[in-house]
Amino acid sequence: MKHMETINVSYASYPNGATTPILVLPTCKGTIVIPVQHIIRIQSISNYSKLFFSNGKSLVVAKVLHWFEEQSCLYSFVRIHRTHFINTGHIKSYSRGKTGLLFLHNGEIISVAKRKKAGITQRLNNLNNSFVAESNSSSMIGTKKNLAT
Repeated sequence: MKHMETINVSYASYPNGATTPILVLPTCKGTIVIPVQHIIRIQSISNYSKLFFSNGKSLVVAKVLHWFEEQSCLYSFVRIHRTHFINTGHIKSYSRGKTGLLFLHNGEIISVAKRKKAGITQRLNNLNNSFVAESNSSSMIGTKKNLAT
């Protein structure tokens, strides 16, 4: 019977108390720990996946794209095509024309599948709404604090 390896996803702690989601990933050279915010996108290449990082490097691993979709630490990612899984933190803009195009901060342009257009639009609107709500609540807290003094 073949041994099944379990990959645990957790959070890295920093001296200042901040935490960031990490992905623990087996490779042919061993196991590596990757902070999720450094991953720009993941591209499917048959039964392999290629991870693209913010420092310009890439890594090919023997995992299918669906495996990454199931990882809870990758909640900030969205599937835009059968071959692409994108970190929403690295999206610069989205053009909803006949062919939806996603512009990333690193200069890459990726097309969005027709069936994924509505989902990406909704996901980006949800991100925008949560950002606005967060900004409003923090400004309200500051206002209450100023009024109290």
